[in-house]
Amino acid sequence: MRIWRFHRSVYDPLDTTGAYLVGGRWNPRGVSVLYGSETFAGGLLELLAHSTDPRRPPRDHVASLIEIPDDAGIAMLEPPYPRRWNHPDDYTVSVRLARPWLETGEDLALRVPSVPGAPVEHNIVVNARHPGFGRVRVVETVGPIYDQRVWG
Repeated sequence: MRIWRFHRSVYDPLDTTGAYLVGGRWNPRGVSVLYGSETFAGGLLELLAHSTDPRRPPRDHVASLIEIPDDAGIAMLEPPYPRRWNHPDDYTVSVRLARPWLETGEDLALRVPSVPGAPVEHNIVVNARHPGFGRVRVVETVGPIYDQRVWG
């Protein structure tokens, strides 16, 4: 499977420090995961949704195409999703949904719904503690990601 990861160009595409330090929609603080999107457009939509207000263009961002080994396992989070899974500020429900995947450690990746792209777009969360993470590789990096028509 290939995913797109949008990140600042100064960071390695496989760096999980941010998710580890602050947590995220699908991981608690102190757990290293990598977030990516199934499509380039879905990743760009996520980047737009997470930009600060007022929106600031990501002039130093790039997109990396990352290959995840299929044989390491990809779990899928399927609907129906519980109420508040997509709350903009409270990630309690979504972290609880991902917890079994993180705790079993069986699958390298988890396919989850994208909040701004639901119900069509999906994101992929990759467990950096999984033995298969060492086989995750960057295929290419493109950028910078900036278009005045999108960011205004």
